[in-house]
Amino acid sequence: ANEGAAVAVASGYHLATRKCAVVYLQNSGIGNMVNPLMSLAVKGVYSLPMLIMCGWRGEPGKKDEPQHMMQGSVTPGLLASMNIPFQVLPDFIEGAEEAIQTARQHVETTSSPYCLLVRRQTFLPYKLKSDMSPKVELPLTREEAVRAIVDSLAVSDVVISSTGMMSRELFEYRVATGGGHEKDFLTVGSMGHASSIALGVALSKPYRQVFCLDGDGACLMHLGTMSTIGTSSPSNFKHILINNGAHDSVGGQPTDAKDFDKFKFSSVAEGCGYKKVFTPVSEAEDIKRSIQEMHNIPGPCLLEIRVKKGNRKNLGRPTRSPIQNKIAFMEFLQK
Repeated sequence: ANEGAAVAVASGYHLATRKCAVVYLQNSGIGNMVNPLMSLAVKGVYSLPMLIMCGWRGEPGKKDEPQHMMQGSVTPGLLASMNIPFQVLPDFIEGAEEAIQTARQHVETTSSPYCLLVRRQTFLPYKLKSDMSPKVELPLTREEAVRAIVDSLAVSDVVISSTGMMSRELFEYRVATGGGHEKDFLTVGSMGHASSIALGVALSKPYRQVFCLDGDGACLMHLGTMSTIGTSSPSNFKHILINNGAHDSVGGQPTDAKDFDKFKFSSVAEGCGYKKVFTPVSEAEDIKRSIQEMHNIPGPCLLEIRVKKGNRKNLGRPTRSPIQNKIAFMEFLQK
C-alpha cells in the first residue's frame, strides 16, 4: 500500500524467518516510513534489521521538479535525524559490492535498519520479464480519459488531480484547449492525498462541485481516506478513479488493482458509505454520460475508469510553479 506498510511487512518477515528483508522506495516516501521506523524497527524499540534502498530524487545539484528538489535536499538529514546509518550506493560493481557488504555487516551485528541511497541512473533500465498489466483490451489511454472528463465538466467545477502523469496530462489539455489552469489543483507531490485535499475543499465550499481525479496506485496508498469521505458525506464530492493497474509514473510496476475480477474499488466505496457507485467504464461516451449524471446526484460518489497502461513519450511538465497554481486556484474558489 505504502512505504510505511513495507517497513511493517519487512518487520514481520524478520520475526518469522530471522532474515533481513530489503525495502525499496523513492525518497518521497520517507515520510510514510517515519512512524514504523521510529516506533517499531529502530534499535531502541524492537531492533528489527532491514536494508532500505532509497532512490534519491532531487539530489542537490541535479535538476528536478520543485517537490523533488525539496525532498532531495533534506533526505540525508532525515535519515541522520532517525539515527539510521546510510551511504550512497556507488555506480560501479566493486564499489557497490563493498557498500552492500558494509550494509550487511551492520544489519547482522546491530539488528537494525541501514539505508543505501541510490542516485539517478545508477541502475540500467530494466523491463519486467512478464507483462502484469490487466488482462483485458481497453480502448482508452489515461490521457484520453482525462480529456473526456474535462470535456464533461461545468465551468464552475473544481478539479483536484493526483500525482504524476495525470496532472501533467490535465495541464497540457488545458493548454491545448485554452481553458486556463485556475480550476485545477495539481497535486504534484504528496502521493495518495489528492482525495483528502479534495475533501477539505468540498467541505469548505459546499456549493461547488469538487471533482477528485485519482489514480489506482495513489488511492491504494491511503485507502483509509475513502472511509473519511464516506463518513463526512459531502454531497458535492465526486471521486473519479482512473485505473490502469500500474504505478505508471515510476516504472509501470503493477498495483493490487490490476486484477479487475478480484479487486473492486466499487465494493470499497460502497462499504465506506459512498452514496452512489457507478459501474466501471472504459469508453469515452460512458465517461461523459456518467459525469453528466454525477452533476445531478448527491455525493460522495465514485466512478472508476479503466484504461491502458502507458503514457505519451513527449508529455511535458507544468510550466507554472506550484505557488502560481495555488494562488490562481484559491482565487477561482472565491468567485
